[in-house]
Amino acid sequence: MTAKPSTVRFATFNVAMSADLPDLVHTELKSNSKRIQKLAAVIQHCRPNVLLLCEFDHPGEGGDAGSLAYFCREYLSTGQFGLEPIHYPYRYLPPSNTGLPVLDDDVSMAPEKAQGFGRHHGQYGFVVLSQYPLRVDDVRTWQTLLWKDMPQSRMPVDFYPEEFAAKLRMSSKNHIAIPIEIEGSAITLVACHPTPPVFDGPEKRNLNRNADELKLLDAIISDENALRDDNGLHGGVCAEMPFVVMGDLNADSANGDGDKAAILSLINHPRVNANVSPSSIGAIEYFANKHVKNEALATHNRGLRLDYVLPSRELTVKDCGVFWPRKDAPLYSLLTDNQGRLSFKAPSDHRLVWVDIDID
Repeated sequence: MTAKPSTVRFATFNVAMSADLPDLVHTELKSNSKRIQKLAAVIQHCRPNVLLLCEFDHPGEGGDAGSLAYFCREYLSTGQFGLEPIHYPYRYLPPSNTGLPVLDDDVSMAPEKAQGFGRHHGQYGFVVLSQYPLRVDDVRTWQTLLWKDMPQSRMPVDFYPEEFAAKLRMSSKNHIAIPIEIEGSAITLVACHPTPPVFDGPEKRNLNRNADELKLLDAIISDENALRDDNGLHGGVCAEMPFVVMGDLNADSANGDGDKAAILSLINHPRVNANVSPSSIGAIEYFANKHVKNEALATHNRGLRLDYVLPSRELTVKDCGVFWPRKDAPLYSLLTDNQGRLSFKAPSDHRLVWVDIDID
């Protein structure tokens, strides 16, 4: 399923390689894990050139403590189930707000008291893999922006203690913009992984935070001058720079519990190519007669479209899709647990989403 030579395949994949203790993912990697072999096989089959992995534990300050290097060397660079190896010489592991205490609480026992939900700093982080050079020195991040400082912030009034609210950051993990050098030009990858809009109470703190994290994405690709990154620079992605937004955005415009207007606003943003709608036949088959809207677009076991690859309008899209084969397809087993089910023991509850961009 290799992209044509004149195209670059961008993909996002929530690989569920996170655990409540910081060393458990590395331990699983070293166990010759069948689950991780299946995740690697999906990547080897789809063969993205630029790949965002969501929920990949790494040090919260950024960088690799060895897990990503091990995954690339022992799983991706080793053929799985007869598939060809794939190599990513360029990698970026941004810092994350997950598991970083807002105050002085022990977040291992109270992960909701972290800047972003997590029991250790870096749990549920995301990483970038690329076959093209990443301009890491030019990366921009919006990790430290405070939620209260978002324009028209939706932080629940009088829900958080005053000191906590004054220090709570907007991004539950990070919002990044990193230029990628592709055949003499640059495309900026804009990536994030907002908090799920559930697991809260009548104050709807997570729903509102998800919506505001999407609004921050909107501000970044709108190049809003009032926006300031972690280095104090104003604006976001300038009008002359093509971009691709990627991530598990935890929002569906037709199903689920999130603010549908917030994700619709992003999809229909004037700079986004709203005609790109990756889909799969496998999802249509799986959700037949299950009362799911827009089931062809689903990227999650529950029938939700949560994972997005959104190119800017000036980029020419040649193809797109969601890796969700039919049940009778040979590769369907890459999605399932040992009993052939899409259960909580399956390799991931998400699907890889890809878009091919013309670079001629």
